[in-house]
Amino acid sequence: MFDTTSPRVRIDSDQLKQVLINLLLNAADAMPGGGELTARSQTDAKFVCMSVTDTGCGIKSADLNRIFDPFFTTKSEGTGLGLAMSARLIEKYGGVIEVQSEEGKGSTFTVLLP
Repeated sequence: MFDTTSPRVRIDSDQLKQVLINLLLNAADAMPGGGELTARSQTDAKFVCMSVTDTGCGIKSADLNRIFDPFFTTKSEGTGLGLAMSARLIEKYGGVIEVQSEEGKGSTFTVLLP
C-alpha cells in the first residue's frame, strides 16, 4: 500500500519508476516458485520511504556487501547492473537504498529520499 499523503520529492519520475521496476523484478525473480511481494511507502520526519519486500530466497550474508557493485550478480542471466544503477540514481538525488535480507526467508529493499 502506498501512502498518498507523502510529500513530493525532487527526482526524475522516469528514473524513480526504473528503480522501482528493477526492485520489483528482482523480488519476483527471487520467488521462482511463487511467494508474496509487497510494495509500500511511508513518510517520516526526514524521508519518503518506498519499500519492496519479497518472501523469496533471500541474499547470502556473504553477498550483501556486493549487491550494489557493478557487474555483481548471482543470476545465471543478467548483467549485474540493475541494483548498481538504481543505487547510483537514488544517491544522485541525496537518497539511499537499504537492504535487509535473511537467506531462505526473503528481502526488503527500502528507497529513502529526502
